[in-house]
Amino acid sequence: MKTIEKILLVLVLVLIVAGAFIALRNIDFFNIEEIDVSVSGPVTNVTADMQRVLKPLKGMNIFEVNLGSLRKTLESFDGVKSVKIKRFYPDKLIIDIDYNEIALKAYSISDSGEVTYYFIHDDILEVVRQDTWEGFDKLATVEINPAYAQMMLKWGSDEGFRAMVMMGQHLSGNNLITSIKYDNNMGNEFGRLVIDLSALNSVLYVRELVSVQRLDEMLDIISSQFSAGGAVVVYDLYANTWVKRT
Repeated sequence: MKTIEKILLVLVLVLIVAGAFIALRNIDFFNIEEIDVSVSGPVTNVTADMQRVLKPLKGMNIFEVNLGSLRKTLESFDGVKSVKIKRFYPDKLIIDIDYNEIALKAYSISDSGEVTYYFIHDDILEVVRQDTWEGFDKLATVEINPAYAQMMLKWGSDEGFRAMVMMGQHLSGNNLITSIKYDNNMGNEFGRLVIDLSALNSVLYVRELVSVQRLDEMLDIISSQFSAGGAVVVYDLYANTWVKRT
């Protein structure tokens, strides 16, 4: 076959493919009817902002969606590690969103009442938006002093901070815990962890650094001593002992 004939054949094939692609983009049969989104990590559902990105895709022709651009948009959201998107012909997009492993959620309240929201991961305190923060609903939440938070943001974590993260992360699965607060006097040592157990009418003050095993043992003791009614019972936990205050 002569060169000129080969060139003409290639041009014809390109025109056929382009014509077919244009035709497919105008056939309602390929309009997106379903967007199947799955998430992995410390979240249950995608955020409202993500839903606002995905919702307009319904009704679009599946060939019109730029998967690369959509992936980059979704990966730009706080906490997202990676995104995989596939077309499932004729009318479905499959999206897998993998979130970063976040150890804890935290927040601080200034004297004026302003709330700042944080993620804690890899010993790093990171400021995030409230709606993103709220979406990570599988994590324990710790209140921290705003001045201490600013110190951690500027200088990085210390030994006391890392110990708090270890204990707070361990408590993520405990449904009896109402709230957790970490007080620190700006020193490098462990401060004080205040665990509110409203369901057990109790408050636990962790006064010293303890192992998660000892923390679990103390929570079991509080559960076993619980009785409905009466004043709130306060417990102090130390490395080698514990005290019950009434």
